Amino acid sequence: MRAVVQYGSGGPEVLKVEDRPEPTRNPGEVLIRTEAIAVPFYETQLRSGLLPAGQPSIFGHEAAGIVLDADDPSLRGKRVVTMSYTGGAYAEVVAASEYTLVPDGLTSAQAVAAAVPASVALALIETADVEAGETVLVEAASGAIGGHLARLAGRRGARVVTTAGNEQADVDHRDPDWRQKVPDGIDVVFESIGGPRAGELTAKLAPHARILAYGMLSGEFPVFPVAGLLARGITLIGFGGPDAYGKRVAAARAEALGLVADGTLIPVIDRTYPLAEVAAAHARVESREGAGKVLLSPALRPSTPAPAA
Repeated sequence: MRAVVQYGSGGPEVLKVEDRPEPTRNPGEVLIRTEAIAVPFYETQLRSGLLPAGQPSIFGHEAAGIVLDADDPSLRGKRVVTMSYTGGAYAEVVAASEYTLVPDGLTSAQAVAAAVPASVALALIETADVEAGETVLVEAASGAIGGHLARLAGRRGARVVTTAGNEQADVDHRDPDWRQKVPDGIDVVFESIGGPRAGELTAKLAPHARILAYGMLSGEFPVFPVAGLLARGITLIGFGGPDAYGKRVAAARAEALGLVADGTLIPVIDRTYPLAEVAAAHARVESREGAGKVLLSPALRPSTPAPAA
């Protein structure tokens, strides 16, 4: 089978397509013929060495496709989506111990584009316990997670303030001083940009506000001075690690896919690349020029990237 292997840390060029033996599944696992593979931003940080990680024999973490083999024969032919913490997703065949059935009517591309970001957004909303009438700040709302967060918070009756790297959001976060332009009285912050200036938001928060830090799009962790948080009774919640991503996000996945299937959440796909053009896919994600998820498709042959679905 064709698969993508990482050779060292660096730019997209460290990812190489090779022929590798198909995996064999262990008891409890399913064997999946992949139809669509997600290329999330965090994988570019893993590849570059910005985030600490080992280098698995096959790169990638999020895939969807058709079950070829399983302990339960009734699963064969079913469409599933999987998220692996140990790699292996950038391949024509994947063995997975953690998987979720894809609701009828959803393609593998739609499922893998939404599964992780929608379940992260749902888990964040529930962790924050967003209530009607509250004011919520969603950073990077043009991204996959941010877009779902804005939609879910709005459905709960919250007033949503968004940031993005364009003029379509309430605040353009390309401005170095964008935090000064955020309105006062924010009850919940979904912090995904990070950086040493994150603490400037403290002055914009209502007493007893909640900050949920779950990303570092800037490449740096957010910095919040403790004195500012204590003085106003602000709660800072770090949303990461095995508890958040290994338990809460996985537990939210089936419900999140259900919200996609019924049209509540809409996955946006930017471009789909052949597996052989994995370097171009990573470069596209790092450029931040697109809107929506970048995907890989083992079925596509090297050519012009497929348009948005």
